[in-house]
Amino acid sequence: MQRYKLTVEYDGTDFHGWQKQPDQRTVEGELEKALSLFYQDTIDVVGQGRTDSGVHAENQTAHADLPGKPNPERVLSAMRGLLPEDMALKKIEKVSREFHARFDAGTRTYEYLLLNHTSPLLRRVAWYPGRNFNPVLLNECADLLAGVHDFRHFCIPSEDAHQTTVCDLSYSAWDEWEAGYRFQICGNRFLRQMVRRLAGTMLRVASGEESLDAFRAAMEGDSSGLKIFTAPPHGLCLKKVDYL
Repeated sequence: MQRYKLTVEYDGTDFHGWQKQPDQRTVEGELEKALSLFYQDTIDVVGQGRTDSGVHAENQTAHADLPGKPNPERVLSAMRGLLPEDMALKKIEKVSREFHARFDAGTRTYEYLLLNHTSPLLRRVAWYPGRNFNPVLLNECADLLAGVHDFRHFCIPSEDAHQTTVCDLSYSAWDEWEAGYRFQICGNRFLRQMVRRLAGTMLRVASGEESLDAFRAAMEGDSSGLKIFTAPPHGLCLKKVDYL
């Protein structure tokens, strides 16, 4: 068996997230099903991390141990016919047996898209909040995120009481794109719904529903004066995973 790194793109709209679950359509489940059918053997896939229902990915990564000596181009060609049309295996790369898609990942980069108008063509990948907001305040919030911080107020608590909620973010900023505003964030790890809660709450600050001081206080550990808002999943996309 040889280990391979897999790079996958998907429209998360009709998936119940990445992680395989009984009686649910998931990205991991569809990928394992297609690879197992191609190899006529059970193939297990290990992802670098989960994405929630409705969240998209441009370059999600995983690894799998594949039998024989597969020709990457032949595998990619076969997957185009075996995978559903809302996902694709973009790349397959031979790696060492010690490679681990999750534990060897260095940074992850996410993007959240806001629309400044309704758009039937973009409605599956960007969110129209239907309110006016101050983009300067968006970036004043984003400036508070870079560095090492505890994001326990901006995530769904883990079932593992020992899991840290501290993350090291190397980049956090909003900028304009052709249809609205874009939030880009890069860090060593992300907590469940963390990016969506940050994006949604920053929007509340920028629209005058919450104060910048309350947002700053939450980042410093006191969220009592801030209403956390979770932005909808369809505006979020995992852009890339960089490895050490």
